Amino acid sequence: MKKIVLAFGAAALIATGLTSCGNGGSSNATDREKALGDSVAIALGEFAGAQSASQYQRMKDMQPETAAKFSKEAFIRGVQDVLNADTTQMAYYQGLQMGLQLVSPIIGINNDAKIPVNKDKVLAAFKAVYNSDSIADMNRYYAQYQNQMQAVQEIMKAREDSIKANSPEAKQNLEEGKAYIEKMKGEGYTVAPSGIAYKIENPGTEPKVAETDLVMVKYDGKNIKGETFDTNADNVRPMRANGFVPGFKEALTMLGKGGKMTVVIPADQAYGTDGAGDKIGPNQTLVFDIEILDINPENK
Repeated sequence: MKKIVLAFGAAALIATGLTSCGNGGSSNATDREKALGDSVAIALGEFAGAQSASQYQRMKDMQPETAAKFSKEAFIRGVQDVLNADTTQMAYYQGLQMGLQLVSPIIGINNDAKIPVNKDKVLAAFKAVYNSDSIADMNRYYAQYQNQMQAVQEIMKAREDSIKANSPEAKQNLEEGKAYIEKMKGEGYTVAPSGIAYKIENPGTEPKVAETDLVMVKYDGKNIKGETFDTNADNVRPMRANGFVPGFKEALTMLGKGGKMTVVIPADQAYGTDGAGDKIGPNQTLVFDIEILDINPENK
């Protein structure tokens, strides 16, 4: 899911202090200063060009359709127009910079989130605050903006989840997971209210793992076809119990030191419609063999 971010550049908010200096700087400059000026010009141009070229390449890699419509010639004309601008009108060009920064998230929200953002209302809100005699605490504006952007991200996430949940792969994984848990019930597994199915080989000693405990837990994770997607058998280290997915965490709290069990975790208690990486698909049911080697080892 795309992140829509608005970053305000300091240069767009404060005066730069630049004055009109023409194209070649002071006519009183020494030959050494002129040579240095030329070196600075080349270094600055090359550095900015490299940054812009890198950004363009990332756009080609990540958004090829957008890159295909992007004109390098038009981009260079824009750079040239600003560089040749009358520096006595810097306030205007700083306003252009701010406008460009504002239009980016507007386009992103309109196109990616499909939430209509009215440019006239953006401008009216900008002018109301910018022209006021005083402004409130910046934290208030920032928090308000963050809250609204969080709401946008939640809508985008819900839409993506809906699309994933209705994909053929997700539907198939969900049905196969339900059937697998029903099968395990016939093989002596207990189904908890949360939906996880488990069989305890050895409950271990008291006390049982608490959610806030550090646990030395050895595990092997497989899908319902028996294919391993994760194991830490050769690298067991202390981990916080509440740092695991809900179904795994619940299973841990059923065991004490030395405890062993197998737990079948349905998708809604694991990674849901998102899946995880290349090995765990949307709505996949997972199977873990778990062994508690120690609890809170640092306290001993």
